[in-house]
Amino acid sequence: MTGVATISRRKLADYVAREIEAGSDIRQLIDQVAAYLIEAGRERDVELMRRTIEIALAHRGTIVANVTTAHPLSATERKAIIAKIDAQRVYLRESVDPAVIGGVRIETPGRRFDATIARHLSRLSALKI
Repeated sequence: MTGVATISRRKLADYVAREIEAGSDIRQLIDQVAAYLIEAGRERDVELMRRTIEIALAHRGTIVANVTTAHPLSATERKAIIAKIDAQRVYLRESVDPAVIGGVRIETPGRRFDATIARHLSRLSALKI
């Protein structure tokens, strides 16, 4: 065990969410959290910490949405997705995956919307016709 004080994941997430709301530099916050996790020997918690921070942000009205499409989003599509998400602030984490064929998948803390062609084809193939 290192000499670093243990901070609960939720307290750390709340701190980060408050700092983001206050306008702090997100990159600097990420560096601070990463340094803490490394010093505390909690490197395995990185993904869990990311999700916990996103949940803390959602409770404060800021949504981080993971958006997956077969092709890069246009500015119009981006605006339409942001308008559909009911939040004070929305950040999109976009990824392109040709395997979805078309359509869009949007994941936010606690919600998932999948209107991809790949999902529709999967549902059709699951029907025993």
